[in-house]
Amino acid sequence: MGAGVGAVSDYPPALWVPADPSNYHAGPRPAYSLIVIHCSDGRAMAEPVARMWQVPRHGSSAHFVIGQDATVIQCVRLADTAWHAHSVNGASVGIEHCARTPGELGPTDSGLPPSPQQYTASARLVAWLCRRGGLQPSRDVIKGHAEADAKTTHTRCPDGCGWDWDRYMALVQDEYNAWNGWV
Repeated sequence: MGAGVGAVSDYPPALWVPADPSNYHAGPRPAYSLIVIHCSDGRAMAEPVARMWQVPRHGSSAHFVIGQDATVIQCVRLADTAWHAHSVNGASVGIEHCARTPGELGPTDSGLPPSPQQYTASARLVAWLCRRGGLQPSRDVIKGHAEADAKTTHTRCPDGCGWDWDRYMALVQDEYNAWNGWV
């Protein structure tokens, strides 16, 4: 089902808040082979990030955004190409996480590290994406924005917000191994 009223997300637990069509490329694309992890460097809630991509000609988007409270919102269908990581957009799924690098909002900003609930929600989504795409969860398949996108100016994304790769990959592997047809 396409974007708009009555549409549902590809990932059943996700809320559907579609990006404006001017902020992604619609249409069939090759199967994804990469999952790109981002840190939004903003506030705690997912909905304002999703709403930002509803502004025509914003110029960026991601497939999913996950809030500190574990809310998962899908903004771009998996069959479409979100604009989140330059040259790897066409072969990847982009996931924004509402977390923030210290100092992003000024010199006294202590930042906003990913929450435990957010890690869990993200790990479950990524395990589902791996199962759906026939991918083994590994650091070759799951990369940070700065690793996947040589052109980015976000050179510390997502590591700058305190992203814990060891913890995250263990959670993804646990979810992947425990998969028994959930969602």
